[in-house]
Amino acid sequence: MKKNNIVIILGFVSVALGALVSCVTKTKTIKDQLPAKEIFLDPLHIGIKPDKELGLIDFDAATLFKEGVRLQQAGQSDRAFLFFERIITEFNSSRYLSAAAFNAGNSLEDLERVSEAVERYRIITRKLSESKDWLDAAFRESMCLARLEKHAAAVELLKRLLDRKDLSVSDRIDALVLLGEALKAEGELIKAESKLRAALRLYRAREREEFLDPAPAARAEYRLSEMAEKRFIDAPLRLPEEQMRLDLEAKATRLLEAQAGFLRTIRYGNPEWASAAGYQVGTLYLHLHQAMQQAPVPDDLDPQEIEVYKDLLKERTAVLLRKALKVFEMTLELAERTMSDNHWTKAAREEMSRVESRVLSLYETLPNEEP
Repeated sequence: MKKNNIVIILGFVSVALGALVSCVTKTKTIKDQLPAKEIFLDPLHIGIKPDKELGLIDFDAATLFKEGVRLQQAGQSDRAFLFFERIITEFNSSRYLSAAAFNAGNSLEDLERVSEAVERYRIITRKLSESKDWLDAAFRESMCLARLEKHAAAVELLKRLLDRKDLSVSDRIDALVLLGEALKAEGELIKAESKLRAALRLYRAREREEFLDPAPAARAEYRLSEMAEKRFIDAPLRLPEEQMRLDLEAKATRLLEAQAGFLRTIRYGNPEWASAAGYQVGTLYLHLHQAMQQAPVPDDLDPQEIEVYKDLLKERTAVLLRKALKVFEMTLELAERTMSDNHWTKAAREEMSRVESRVLSLYETLPNEEP
């Protein structure tokens, strides 16, 4: 045994208590013995000098877990991970294993080591099905898989999650939304829409009976609106003129469908998803403007007529830019009222600036009427 490091692992020590004997009586010579009791002690690491990674000489799983939590709460995820990981590798029969694996996954997410986080969550989702951390680990793992674009694996995990009978209403809504997103990413649009609408139906059926966070419902509505937006963007504008007229009507109808969905998203009142939806409504008008500018020109026009046609088109479609600017302005006003500043509000500011400086400056005459 090396002099500089002696490690003694003490585990699951059983101590049998002696039988208790009563006083002898005339009718009964011995009292029934009490059942033996077992006392289980967690393993203990005892060293000669401090551990190179942890800085501790003696420690057990409880000590490691407590210190890991302290470091995690202090924002030191890199150090906290070392303590949780040591429980996984050295004390894998400890009652702290599940919590340590979950916290290790959290720490790795903080460090943007998402693939490694998945492996820690899988200690729970694949090996500890009875753990009280299973649901939370499954949710975290599915979101990590989405970040890694491993959507098929996320779909399978979320189906397992939804098969459980112990899901609360809020957890079931969350799982349906995440499953809808994963299916959407996989191109299974009909199935995705079905799951997202199921989440909304469940929310609406139970929102008055118990407090439910509106954020997942807003998220589901937003994802459905994105699908409507994609149908709008994909709608073509084609010649001849009669076909162009029909295509414009169809494209405008799809714009209104997508806009209605984004407006429903805003009504749920969640600042994050409201900002996202407001921004998307503005971009709908920008896309329609761009699509009309890039639409094919009637082929029976001479060069001079083409220039006149383009000038007229530029003037008549300028109203779409004004609508977009108005929407971006309203989105930023909403963000100010809700004291939220996020990716979407920043994007709205950038689009406002771009439209004003790079697009509206090209127009010498704009419609005077308010949109």
